[in-house]
Amino acid sequence: MGKILLIRHGEVAWNKQACYTGWTDLPLTEKGLRQARRVAERLSSEPIEAVYCSDLQRAKVTAEIVAVPHRITPIIEQDLRELNYGEWEGVAETDLPTLYPDLYAAWAARPAEIAVPQGESFSQLRDRVSGVVARIMAERPDGTVAVVGHKSANRVLLCQLFGIDINLYRRIGQDNGAINSISFTPDRAQIAALNDTCHMSEDLMTS
Repeated sequence: MGKILLIRHGEVAWNKQACYTGWTDLPLTEKGLRQARRVAERLSSEPIEAVYCSDLQRAKVTAEIVAVPHRITPIIEQDLRELNYGEWEGVAETDLPTLYPDLYAAWAARPAEIAVPQGESFSQLRDRVSGVVARIMAERPDGTVAVVGHKSANRVLLCQLFGIDINLYRRIGQDNGAINSISFTPDRAQIAALNDTCHMSEDLMTS
């Protein structure tokens, strides 16, 4: 049986402002760096044989910190990137109903099929992220690996693994620095922990 430790990266500035952060390559804040260190401490005793991450620096730096106790170098997979939010990059979610009233209403109801302007749909996100993770699972069927991803990317991956309609992705929490523990065999996946932030102190979980 294999295990995936699916992690969300530490905080970036737009997370604090509740702005859509997709392919914009923002650095971790100081708080985000502390969150990444807490994840590394929490997972230091896990027998992690590989760490994977997207090429965006918030995931890459988090992965590098997580990998230090295990003396390994993260493997970069561009397809683990967050959703491409296109024209909505950096826009606060609360502003979208005013800026794009009809499109936002349709997208909020059916994100699986409706792409944001110059961006992606959640079905496209699911296909590229789940493709990478399926390959990782096939290549490492008996090992423990860490995958450092992004909020929406992690949510749709969890939907894919557990047969949940991805239009319901918002029902799955993914806080900065959260860990999801997933055990798997060739024919099933089982979740042991979801959005686990027990390793975070209160000051790292509030703005």
